[in-house]
Amino acid sequence: MIPRTVFARFALVSLVVLCLDLAGKQVAATLLGGLGEVPLGSRFSLLLVYNTGNAGGGTLGPFTWHVNVALTAVAVFLMTSVVAPLAQVDRRAITALGAVTGGAMGNLASLLFGPPGVADFLGIQLSADTMIVVNLADLALWTGALLLMPVALSVVRALREESRRPLAVTPRPAQNPM
Repeated sequence: MIPRTVFARFALVSLVVLCLDLAGKQVAATLLGGLGEVPLGSRFSLLLVYNTGNAGGGTLGPFTWHVNVALTAVAVFLMTSVVAPLAQVDRRAITALGAVTGGAMGNLASLLFGPPGVADFLGIQLSADTMIVVNLADLALWTGALLLMPVALSVVRALREESRRPLAVTPRPAQNPM
C-alpha cells in the first residue's frame, strides 16, 4: 500500500509531466505540420516526425506497437509499485519515478490515441551527420532516469548498512522436561 502523501506527490509529478508532454505534442503537430525544420541555433531545431518504432526508432516488425504498449504498461505498473519502498530509503525517488512514469504515460497515450507513431519535435544535432528528435516525454524519461542515480546509491548504502548489523537472536523459551 502506498502512503497517501507519497502517492499524491508521485501522481502529481506524473500528471504534470503527462499534461506537458501531450500539450507539447499537440502544439508541435499544429504549428510544425508541413513547415519542415525550424533551426534554433547550431545544435537545436524544431521539426515534426512521427516515430512508429521503439525508443530510438528501432522496430520489431508488425509487433512493434503491441510490444511498446505492453512494455510501457508493465513499466508504469512496476514504477507505481516500487515508489513507496524506494521513498522510504530516499525521498528523491518520488520525483524521479514520477518523471519517468509521466513520460512513459505520455508516450503510451500517444501510441493508444494519437495518429500512427509518437510525435517527436525537438531536434538535437549530435554531430555533423547525427540528429536525434525527441519529445517532452523522452526528456522527462531521461531526466527521471538520471535523478534515480543518487537514489540507487542510497539503496546500495542502505543495503550495506543492513548487512553490517548483527542479527538479533531471540532466545527460545526453555522446554519443560515434564
